[in-house]
Amino acid sequence: CPRDSDVCEDKGDLTKTGWAIFSVLMTAYLAKDVISGSKLIYHSSKSRHPLRSRIRYFIGGLGLCSITLFAFYVSTVYNKAIATSNTAIIANSVIVLFIMEIDEYIFSAVDAINEKWTE
Repeated sequence: CPRDSDVCEDKGDLTKTGWAIFSVLMTAYLAKDVISGSKLIYHSSKSRHPLRSRIRYFIGGLGLCSITLFAFYVSTVYNKAIATSNTAIIANSVIVLFIMEIDEYIFSAVDAINEKWTE
């Protein structure tokens, strides 16, 4: 809004279609982690596993689900704050998802260097 005017015009072209594409993109990418975390939490309830393993499964699953849902939340807040067009919201989403993927590349590199470090 101009400082010398009482009238404010919204010049952004972010539509519901952009938010729908954002939702589909984020859900498609993050669903794997939510499902994996949920499976870990489910396995933590099985009495056939030793107590130590069950605790590790629960903490790992809870951590994975929490981080994934937090990433979705932060991406939503970030895009709501700065995205002004459908192109911007999609570009921001892809950038955030790429940054989140970097940890997988680092893990693969560490595993290639020495497999014992990742066991």
